Amino acid sequence: MPKVTEAHRLAKRDEILDAALSAFRRKGFQATSMAEIIAESGMSAGAIYGHFDSKADIVRGVATTIVLARMNELEELSLLDPMPEPSAMVRAIIHGFLEPNGWPAVLLQVWGEAVTDPSLREVANEFFSRVRIAYANYVTRWQQQIHGLSEPEARRIGEEQSPLFLSAIHGFIVQDTLFAGFDRSDYIEKTLLYLPR
Repeated sequence: MPKVTEAHRLAKRDEILDAALSAFRRKGFQATSMAEIIAESGMSAGAIYGHFDSKADIVRGVATTIVLARMNELEELSLLDPMPEPSAMVRAIIHGFLEPNGWPAVLLQVWGEAVTDPSLREVANEFFSRVRIAYANYVTRWQQQIHGLSEPEARRIGEEQSPLFLSAIHGFIVQDTLFAGFDRSDYIEKTLLYLPR
């Protein structure tokens, strides 16, 4: 029997995550069962459970994939000279959430379930903790590069401001998902205008 390569295994895992996200978007997170994810993927139950233990584990996989992509984007921004203002990261993260997977609506559903489901709360905390840390690191580097602050002072500002930048992303997710007529472009433009520089 031919040996399954790591690349093949990762490709199958990505297929499962794509199928799950498609099912979540169509039916909602809570209403989507593992059986429906299995059907959406076209794989056997054994193949799915060979990669993921539960629906929460699949959500963690989707979140991790999206976070890693955002972290790569933020790292690319940090290498520019001069670095873009920290508010520009809000735009980058929001666009990353929107294209191509419609993750904000699913994410908001997961937040709702996380209120009473400890495993999903862990996923949500892990997801945004990683984004908050990346943001604090970016603001720290930006304050050092643009304003010439010492590392400790820049770090203090980064830690203080990262929740504010993160709340702008949270606000986008909630309003884009729930409010009819929400103007994405205007929100992003005003965010870039009024957040700390």
